Amino acid sequence: MDRVSGASRLLSGCSLEEAAAGFTEGFAGYVVPVNVKPEALRLRIQREDIDLDASEVFFDGEKPAGILLVARRGDISRISALGVGPSIRGKGFGRQVMLETIEAARKRGERKLVLEVINSNERAAALYRGLGFEVTRKLVGFGRSGKLAAQEAGRAAECGIEMAVDMLQRFADANPTWQTDPRCFRKGAAPLKGFTFDGKAAALLDDSGKDVRLYGLAVDPAYRRQGMGRTLADGIAGLYPGRKLYIIENLPEGLFDRFMRRIGWRKSRMTQSEMALSLV
Repeated sequence: MDRVSGASRLLSGCSLEEAAAGFTEGFAGYVVPVNVKPEALRLRIQREDIDLDASEVFFDGEKPAGILLVARRGDISRISALGVGPSIRGKGFGRQVMLETIEAARKRGERKLVLEVINSNERAAALYRGLGFEVTRKLVGFGRSGKLAAQEAGRAAECGIEMAVDMLQRFADANPTWQTDPRCFRKGAAPLKGFTFDGKAAALLDDSGKDVRLYGLAVDPAYRRQGMGRTLADGIAGLYPGRKLYIIENLPEGLFDRFMRRIGWRKSRMTQSEMALSLV
């Protein structure tokens, strides 16, 4: 592939170790720290429907120096990650990669290409705007301090992951973001855990880190505005006393803001923009 600088190999032809190293190097000096391990990358590839033959690892000589992850579902594809390391940055490399990615998506007959960009990353946002991408919605995240007392401790019951994913699929609001779509977890396995409250609300989380990451929470529409969501969220907090719970910045702004504020979760300062490019 002719580019201004750097070389690349398809992700399908690289080891997870090379890809993880390229991911980490590609985001060196990023607005948030990035250090990707092979197992975490494997889970991301599985959950987000990353296409191994549409994705690439960039190299500077033999050293992994960046990454492009392209996810595909139906007639929509998504730039899951584009990171260009310091040794190959500049000289238009990232722009050339994007132009080639857009053209490849068109040749596959896809209808739309989407991505997310952290709003403080003005350089990347300007690149995407220059290529024709338009903002479709603002994305936010939330966190619950481990110092906050839980009023409903013990009200959340652990359930099978498949059960939780099925409930999220049935209860979730329409038009989720790529990463919050329950399809991400249809092959769910550890470290994910499922929780429910009386079969009327479900949550999916990962408690393997220092903090507890919530991937999804939904209430049966027939039982909304009856405190089910709060009971489940507080019950989960009660199972992890002293630990922060959080949701990363991939929820559409306004969808959960009022609910999260009522149950004591605070909106994170960082925000993202979901952007889309029509290919037809």
